[in-house]
Amino acid sequence: MRRLILLLVVLLSFAVLFAAKGQTIQGYVFIDINSNGVMDDHDEVFYGCFVSNGKDFVQTDENGFFSIEASEESFVFVVVPDGYKCSEWYVKNTANHNFILEPIETKGVFAVVNDIHYADDPDDFHQALGDREMIDNPDYYLEKLAEKLEHVHPDFILCNGDIGASVSDIDDETALRWLETVKDYLTIGSVPAFYTAGNHETNRRKDNPFDIYHSSFGPDYYSFNSHGIHFIVLNTHNVIDGSLVYEIDDRQLGWLKNNIEVLAPGIPIVVFSHEPISDLAKTGNNEQLIQILADNSCYHISGHWHGMFEFFREPFFALTCGGVSGSWWEGPSTYGDEYGFTLFEFRRGVMSYSYVSLVDELSVWFDMNNRTPLSGVERIRVCVYPGTSEAISILLNGEEYECDVVSRQMKYWHEFYFNVNLAVLDDGFNKISVRIDDQVFTKKIFVKNTSVDMKTMKSNPEYFEGSFVLVTDCVNTGQWGSTFVFNDGTDIFMAQIRNVNIPFSIARNQSYSLYGVFRNSNRVADPLKITLGEGVVQDE
Repeated sequence: MRRLILLLVVLLSFAVLFAAKGQTIQGYVFIDINSNGVMDDHDEVFYGCFVSNGKDFVQTDENGFFSIEASEESFVFVVVPDGYKCSEWYVKNTANHNFILEPIETKGVFAVVNDIHYADDPDDFHQALGDREMIDNPDYYLEKLAEKLEHVHPDFILCNGDIGASVSDIDDETALRWLETVKDYLTIGSVPAFYTAGNHETNRRKDNPFDIYHSSFGPDYYSFNSHGIHFIVLNTHNVIDGSLVYEIDDRQLGWLKNNIEVLAPGIPIVVFSHEPISDLAKTGNNEQLIQILADNSCYHISGHWHGMFEFFREPFFALTCGGVSGSWWEGPSTYGDEYGFTLFEFRRGVMSYSYVSLVDELSVWFDMNNRTPLSGVERIRVCVYPGTSEAISILLNGEEYECDVVSRQMKYWHEFYFNVNLAVLDDGFNKISVRIDDQVFTKKIFVKNTSVDMKTMKSNPEYFEGSFVLVTDCVNTGQWGSTFVFNDGTDIFMAQIRNVNIPFSIARNQSYSLYGVFRNSNRVADPLKITLGEGVVQDE
């Protein structure tokens, strides 16, 4: 008996030591040429494919073999290579697993859906989100979403957080049902779907705040490749002493640094997280995250705000996307965006995007800056989904507005670019509209034009040089080639107007409003340079 007890103690000690070090997961990464789900002589092994345990990365050898340590809590996942998909791309608590790759054709288009806040019952929805009432039916719009995604058939779908109404404020069975229902809606043929944890998938009262998320979607941070781009999904939720902090935790930060290190130089990087950069806490880990994004000229795409905002483009691109649920299924979002999702297209390494409404069959989205009040010349991009061959007309407050319109055809939407000189409008509430065939789509704006006189600018050039300025009541007194002489009542000045298509002749003794770049009059003779056709407006 004593020997038996001693043997048990020894075996238990080895078990504890093994558990502390973690188990080894090993297997092969291969291309299933004959689609039989088994690695055999007909298949092709994949050399150099990365596999991660959420901390480290290993590469498959010439036989497609990998071996990596992982604890019981760790997911092990393959970094899906470009041009392939993997239906079982992550595992947990297993000693052996083969990652089977299937070749797919990519076209440089992906879809981002976020802030779905799904619930199948209004009472449960209200229990999960106590300050909200489900007015519109999520299933109706998720069916429309699935139809549009089926039409586009993107390279992949990224569901960027807040998937269920709020899984932390409902029982686990209901929460899991909600997440699985969303997964069913986003299962679009052979299109891979990836997911991000949102704040409403985080339960700070649990030892594992993401257990429900993990049950449905696997790891809460990981990476994959598609159409020449490396995509990284992060979880920006850290629970510290029962409190939720919007930050990347230590383990994930270390993994991210390792991920960046193993990338080939020059590969574009797109990073997803639910929270935008502006909402992250001021912590040391987040400071390092932001520096990594800046150092690697990344794209950062987020959700959380339920609205479309392009925060900045340098030192990295930061965009947050509109939410499928709008204002939590009570109508359009608090920022004015209808229920919808975002399509992205990479063309020659440059990313373009368009918001697509689920409310109307023809989705028309005005991409304008979020500044208000608006003034001067406004550059406007209008995106029409699905793409149209029809020309568009521009209207200001219902009246035709003559301006140059440049168009660009993307794979699934059409973009129209034009400039509007808001100096032609009265201060206050106005409407910019586009007419497509017999339909009119309108954006409401508030305008307040504040002009600057030339004498002030000439006297204080250091405050104005390099700025776009609006100068009103400018009487034309002469012309030499592309240089015109004006008097705004405070000073005489020259304006250079080159390579523009003004829909009228600039007449002598006629009054105009001018919008252009101010240059230091101590260094040049013509301090106002106008390069936009709509930068000259004839005053009545």
